[in-house]
Amino acid sequence: MPYFTGGLAVGDVKASQAGFAGERETKAGWTVGGGVEAAVAANWTAKLEYLCVDLGSVNCGLASCSTPTNVDFQAHVVRAGLNLRF
Repeated sequence: MPYFTGGLAVGDVKASQAGFAGERETKAGWTVGGGVEAAVAANWTAKLEYLCVDLGSVNCGLASCSTPTNVDFQAHVVRAGLNLRF
């Protein structure tokens, strides 16, 4: 059975350069994706899922990095799972 998913994503984003303190922020963003789930035995299902996560950007200023920089955080996640229904 195919499915789509989406919602809130929250994570800590850290931007740093060697010799500088860096910046760290907890960011809220979004995630969207989809996958497939199928029965493999009596009460067992298996699934494969892809997610795209975007937490925006962190501004690493001159005091924290050697040059002021905007660091964008995006991730692509592939997950596999095995579920037991009881």
